[in-house]
Amino acid sequence: MNQYDFQQTLNKYLSGQHTQEEEDFVLEYFKNNPMEDSAVFENEKEVIGKRIQAKLFRTTFGKLLILRSIPWLAAAASVLIAIGVWVFVQNDPAEIAANADLITGKGLMEFRNTSDKPQHVTLEDGSIVTLKKNSSLSFPGHFGEKNRQVYLHGEAFFEIKRNTAKPFIVHAGDLVTKVLGTSFNIKSYDKSASVEVRVKTGRVSVYEGNESRSKTKNGVILTPNQKIIFDKKSRKMEFSIVENPSLLIPARETDHGFTFSEIPVKSVFASLEKSYGIDIVLENDTADSCLFTGDLNGLTLFQQLDLICKSANISYERRGTALFVQGAGCINE
Repeated sequence: MNQYDFQQTLNKYLSGQHTQEEEDFVLEYFKNNPMEDSAVFENEKEVIGKRIQAKLFRTTFGKLLILRSIPWLAAAASVLIAIGVWVFVQNDPAEIAANADLITGKGLMEFRNTSDKPQHVTLEDGSIVTLKKNSSLSFPGHFGEKNRQVYLHGEAFFEIKRNTAKPFIVHAGDLVTKVLGTSFNIKSYDKSASVEVRVKTGRVSVYEGNESRSKTKNGVILTPNQKIIFDKKSRKMEFSIVENPSLLIPARETDHGFTFSEIPVKSVFASLEKSYGIDIVLENDTADSCLFTGDLNGLTLFQQLDLICKSANISYERRGTALFVQGAGCINE
């Protein structure tokens, strides 16, 4: 094929009036002839890149692919980076084609999960976002030099690669979540009256992202097993413990593990504090003489507390991000 014929075939491909044979020819050509090596295709790069992207996301999603690892696509790297094709979706290919849409526009890509199952998206920096059903994530194809910003509608769990030079920022309605590297969950559906942020590991800064230039912002720092609920109407933040706290330190690394035999209740609470990273405040000394014997392995934190308190004639209540213990105790037993 001479240069004239090639240009005619390329023009048909760019205008969408090509045959399958002509499309195969063009893609094979760019597989063997990197676009960045020639200025001839400078004006065609974006169109070709978008066509390659659309083809990949619609028909070839089957093989846990990450586009950086495909040699011939590296030839079109300048195009693919510009339009943001650095996304790795780890699900069944048929589900992807039917239930996930990737849309480009205004410098951002939008990934929509329209399936009934969570979809996993790996971003350019290696961060993994587990997008829940009826949720969408917008992000640039290439993060900027100062930060990594994404936009969430719905719910997602984030596992962020640590980078102290480039904070990761999630915009969810009027709430902004800023981290350096951690894991957390955000629930922010458009029709919901509130936004919820729950932290699994690390520290997360959560604040109201209004346009005010005031140096004082409505916000908090969240640590593991803590959550915040932001009421969209009242603009108030409710700070509390997550429903089912997870272990931050294995029980075996505490003084007694989770199996106790005639151990002072005060020491049992200290073990739970260390394991879950949650403050447990004894408001009086009535439980000081109480001893606890029992196996707390396999129970949730609140099941453990219920068992301890029942045995020692005391009770607890949640206040913010701490637990407060009070009661008659076993002084008179």
